[in-house]
Amino acid sequence: MNRVKQVLPFLFPIAAILLVVILAFRWYNLRSEQMGQISEFAEGVEIENLSEQELNDDFSGAEDLESIDLSSETEDALGGVRYEIEEGRVRFSVNAALPEPENGFYQVWLKDPAGEAVRKAFRLEMEKGGYSGSAAISAETLPFEIVVSRETNDDLQMEEVVLRGLIEEEAEN
Repeated sequence: MNRVKQVLPFLFPIAAILLVVILAFRWYNLRSEQMGQISEFAEGVEIENLSEQELNDDFSGAEDLESIDLSSETEDALGGVRYEIEEGRVRFSVNAALPEPENGFYQVWLKDPAGEAVRKAFRLEMEKGGYSGSAAISAETLPFEIVVSRETNDDLQMEEVVLRGLIEEEAEN
């Protein structure tokens, strides 16, 4: 009985520490699983980077392309998307006037407008007229939202949203 009285004061703190360790381990495992998951949005659909030839042919300004303005989440951001839906693909180009980030880069994401699922598309590169980039994706993913974010880490988590706009399905004639 005397020995039990000596051990009893240590029993509760040991149980509390053990519980904290178990909960921390579960939290870490769940967080790791979520960060490593590919979003269900456009799963199995490949995002293609456009070649220089496709960029010159498609976005040179000679054709009548659809365009949307990207709405700004901050005061110092302005941008737009030019796109065309042809041969089962949506080819699009994102152009933006953005301040140079102190650290990090600008990333374009495709987002499911009906949910929270996102898919990483491409980085915007600084060119003569500002930041730009282009890609193509299957028209089966329509409608989807174009989101431009300021990123500091190259991972699957969207950080600070700067611009956004929605590409909708073509209306049937």
